[in-house]
Order: sequence, then structure tokens, then C-alpha cells
Amino acid sequence: MTDALLEVKNVSIQFGGLKALSDFSLDVRKGDLKGLIGPNGAGKTTAFNALTGVYPPSEGTVRVNGVQVNRKARSSLRPHQINRLGLARTFQNIRLFKELTVLDNVRVAIIARTAPLFSRERTTAMKVKGGASLFAGNFLETANNYLDWWRAFLRTPGFLKEEREVTARADALLSVMGLAHRREELARNLPYGEQRRLEIARALGTEPKVLLLDEPAAGMNPREKSDLMVLIRELKDKFGLGILLIEHDMKLVMGICEQITVLDHGETIATGTPAEVRADPKVIEAYLGEAPTPGAAA
Repeated sequence: MTDALLEVKNVSIQFGGLKALSDFSLDVRKGDLKGLIGPNGAGKTTAFNALTGVYPPSEGTVRVNGVQVNRKARSSLRPHQINRLGLARTFQNIRLFKELTVLDNVRVAIIARTAPLFSRERTTAMKVKGGASLFAGNFLETANNYLDWWRAFLRTPGFLKEEREVTARADALLSVMGLAHRREELARNLPYGEQRRLEIARALGTEPKVLLLDEPAAGMNPREKSDLMVLIRELKDKFGLGILLIEHDMKLVMGICEQITVLDHGETIATGTPAEVRADPKVIEAYLGEAPTPGAAA
């Protein structure tokens, strides 16, 4: 039995004759802050897509909170079902609801986690089992959606109370992310760095146990990157998360990650502490185009 919240074993993804990811393994536990780096086209975002159900792995297993989420049969979980197990992500290209307000972007995420008639976690677990449980899980999910629609249409006291609670939780997350003063603005009007923060706030709204950050510092200036480093550490501790991030800024990733995995052409070429990875000849070759000559001056 493992205490890993995210457990990935020997995952490969193949598109036709192209193997985009090969024999990829890692785990993320509560309190971990790990990095995934590599040159452009190394397979980093492909790995994130495999973990979150966007691409089904050709081989290997992915477990979230102890539940295997990928299967060859139709019982493989979809991204929103994997999210309910406790895995959330941000994207390399920001995917906000740009015509909604900052507040409503976070409210949408929180609503996905509000208590339904039948537990969404239980419904997801039933789907994993397949067979009669799969049918029952689909039925309960449909019942939840039907009930949610009627509660919203009739604006029942329970629905209105839930709305107030959702708004309060969204405001609290915006405050943590330094966006409280932007709550009524449209997401598309935010500066780029604040849009990045809003995407993280929205991911946190789903109450993840593991948070995947895909290039969270992309497009930020040096001051914003420095502030982000501090914020990521604070989020890990405040919410009890395990965090895995993709990042090209080596100063950032080496400065906050305790362990780093390096990909090149879909293959894992190194795993270790920042100091170990920085000194690895294979990593130097992948980034600089040539391996260091033995005995050469540093």
C-alpha cells in the first residue's frame, strides 16, 4: 500500500508510429513540490495530458488517490471525473472563461465540488468498477445533474444558502491569490500575470489533493516570477497539496522544487535533486547540445 496521492508507473503514449512518452514513472505525495523539465517537444505536456485523462496511455497505469483512472475499456475515467478524485491542473495556454468575471471563474470550479444528492466521489468510484456499478454510477450522475437544475430553477432556500457559501469560498481563494480587488472584472481584462494567478485559483476551487502547474511563470516578468515562487510554496503548505510543475525558467524550478524529473524526446533521462540534475551530463547535453568533456574546465 502506498501513500502516494498520484502514482504513475511505466506510462507510454503512442500516436501512430510516434512514441510521445515512454516508460514514464513518478509519484506525488502530500507536501511534495516536484518539477518536470525538458526541451521543447520533450513530452512534458503530453505527460500532464496522460495524468489528467486527456490522452489515454497506451501502456502503464495512473492512480489518483489510490484509484486507477486509465483502462483500455470504456470504463477509463474522463478528465472531470479524475478531477473529482483530487487532481487539478492549469494549462500552458491559459484557458479561463474570459467573458465571465474573475469571481465567477472561481465559483464555477467550486460548484463542481458542492455536495450533491449522491457523492460525486462515490459515483466516480462506481464507474471505475465497471459492469453494473458503471450503470449505477451513470444513473446517479444523471440524477445529480437533474436535481441541481431544478434547485437552481426554483431557487430553493438550500440552493440560495449554497450560493452564498460558494461565493464566500471563491472570495477567500481570490484573497489568497491577491485578486480580491479584481473580483468584478472580466477575466479577459486582467493583465497576463494575474490571469495566470486566476487559473491557479480556479484549480484550487475544485479542492485538489494534487495540483499540476503547466508553465505557471510563462509570460511573467522577473518580479512576478519571484512572487510566484513564494506563492507556490505557500499554497503547498496552506492547502496541504502535492504539487508537480512544468517550467522552463530554471532559476524558478531549481529554486523551489525538491525533486526534478527530466524528459527528452519522451524518455526520462534523469531524476533527482536540483543539484544532481544540474550536474547530470545527459541533462547538460539535452539542453546545451553537447556533453561536457571529461577534465574540461568548468
